[in-house]
Amino acid sequence: MGNGPSLNKMDLSLLEKEYVWGSNRCYLLFERITWQPKFYVAVDKRVVPDNHDQINELANQLPETKFFYPVEFHTQKILSSKENVYWYDEEPICVDMGRLPDGTFTMDASKKVYAVFTVTIAALQLAAYLGFNPIYLIGCDTSYAKVSTVQLEGNNREKLVSTTDNDPNHFDSHYFGQWKKFHEPHVSRMIFQYHEARSVCDSIGIKVFKATIGGNLEEFERVEYLSLF
Repeated sequence: MGNGPSLNKMDLSLLEKEYVWGSNRCYLLFERITWQPKFYVAVDKRVVPDNHDQINELANQLPETKFFYPVEFHTQKILSSKENVYWYDEEPICVDMGRLPDGTFTMDASKKVYAVFTVTIAALQLAAYLGFNPIYLIGCDTSYAKVSTVQLEGNNREKLVSTTDNDPNHFDSHYFGQWKKFHEPHVSRMIFQYHEARSVCDSIGIKVFKATIGGNLEEFERVEYLSLF
């Protein structure tokens, strides 16, 4: 489950008995739904430190949920260890989208998980390793509107800071709301990594479908969300 605005068009109550992977600030949904994700992933080097108090507390609030993070969040003392928290080694990939000798999508998450341009790809690597098949993507709109109230941090075009609670790119306008820090989204890089993910998943017989309403992600076969239930 991505965090795109298309979630607001979906009947999320249907997911109550499903295995859902949540990410980042998905907890802003919790007042609207009666269930919590069975799995949770967060990888962003700006989002996680900026929201570390809430993310740390999630593991206490959701003892039945399994949490997955790059181990550097532990070594840097950004996130804490708990019984339901699992750390993995993150393998960097080139920013210019150059291919590494063995690709950009892990075949063995117990050894490494590749760094990502969207957290959904991290969740996909872990879910594939754990044997989930088929996998359905929702809330993966893969489209971002520029907002005039967002500022650069220190004139760094990659580091952005919102000044107003008017985020149009997620299910909640507070998601990257006032004074929240995030990276410049690079949709082309996301699409590149989705393409790589599909190639690997196809090669090992894992079926991935897009059940997102609308959006720009066309790397996976579309299915109608309501038809899954």
